[in-house]
Amino acid sequence: MAVLAGIGVLLSGAVWMTSSAVPRATAAPPAENLTIQQWLSGREALQIELNNTLVETQQLTAPSSQATTICQKLARVSQQLLHGRRSPHPHLDTAANAGITQFTKAAQACLAGDLSLTRRQIDDGTTLRADAQDALDQLLHGDHGGR
Repeated sequence: MAVLAGIGVLLSGAVWMTSSAVPRATAAPPAENLTIQQWLSGREALQIELNNTLVETQQLTAPSSQATTICQKLARVSQQLLHGRRSPHPHLDTAANAGITQFTKAAQACLAGDLSLTRRQIDDGTTLRADAQDALDQLLHGDHGGR
C-alpha cells in the first residue's frame, strides 16, 4: 500500500510539473508590436491630411490661387508620407505607401492646371491603396498567406 501511495505521489508530481511548464511563446503579430504601433501612429496625422486634401483636390473645378494651395498641400503631404521614417517591419512600407506615387503625380498635374489628369491619378492611387489594404492587413496581423 505504501508503494502504491509513493507511486501516486510521484505521478501527481510529474503531472504537476508538466502542467506548469512554460508554454512556447508564439510571436505576436506585427500589429501588436509597440514599435510598429508607434510608426503607424506617427503616420496617422499625415494620412488624415492626405485624405482631406484628396477630397479638396477632387472638388477643384478650375485653376486658381486656392487650387494652387491645395495642389501644393497634396504634393507636400504625399512626399512626407513617401520619404518619412521607414517602417520597422519588412514589406510594410510598400503596402502602406501604395498609391502615394500616383498622388504625387496628381499634385504635379494639378500644379500644371491639368485637373482631368489630376483626377485620373487620384483614382489610380486610390485603387492601388484599396488593393493593397488586404496585404497591409495580412502583414499587420501576421497572416502572410504563404508569402
